[in-house]
Amino acid sequence: MTIGDVNLADLAAVVVVSYLIGAIPTGYLISRAWRGIDIRDYGSGNIGATNVLRVLGRGPFIVVLIADALKGYIPTLATWYIFQDQGAQTAHALQVAAGIAAVIGHDFPVYIHFRGGRGVATSFGVYAALAMPLAVGLVAVGIFILLAVRYMSVMSLVTVPLGALILLILAVVPGGDVYTWTKVIFGVFATAIVFITHIPNIKRLISGTEPKIGEGGEPRAEAIRQKAT
Repeated sequence: MTIGDVNLADLAAVVVVSYLIGAIPTGYLISRAWRGIDIRDYGSGNIGATNVLRVLGRGPFIVVLIADALKGYIPTLATWYIFQDQGAQTAHALQVAAGIAAVIGHDFPVYIHFRGGRGVATSFGVYAALAMPLAVGLVAVGIFILLAVRYMSVMSLVTVPLGALILLILAVVPGGDVYTWTKVIFGVFATAIVFITHIPNIKRLISGTEPKIGEGGEPRAEAIRQKAT
């Protein structure tokens, strides 16, 4: 059975494998190996690279950041090489499915009861697989924002939607790549998920209580209460 040019069996395989790769809880595993703690008991309770930086420092942060990006990059890029013989339209569609599944896996990992990250680094990895120059540009913009304001959440809320906007512009300009329209689907999804998962951060930014880079790595109150009972 097919949807358009995409075989449903291929789509299911890509989604399942990409989800399981994206769901590898690198932040959780690194915090266990590095200090013997559950990263979800500290800071924001998130397993992503930002919370790892707050709690464990730069070394583990860099490891987790790269690993989380690779969780999006590897399945999305591999999908292209596996399915390119079926035509560019099919391969790009499956790439987008792989990227979406990888981000969902990171945000809701089956291995640790669906308590994951916010998908920013993994989305950057997917962007890199879909359009490497775009990802490089977003990294440059992200570094500038971090140096200027020192809020990781602001960087995330600007760069991920910016990637979607650039893909949209590339899709509509005369002579643009017709297959970029398919990639725009991932950009829209990534933008939606980053805003949804950053709602608490947006509220803290408005109230002026959002921690800057490296701040806010204390044990979470609910974790302390649970261990005391």
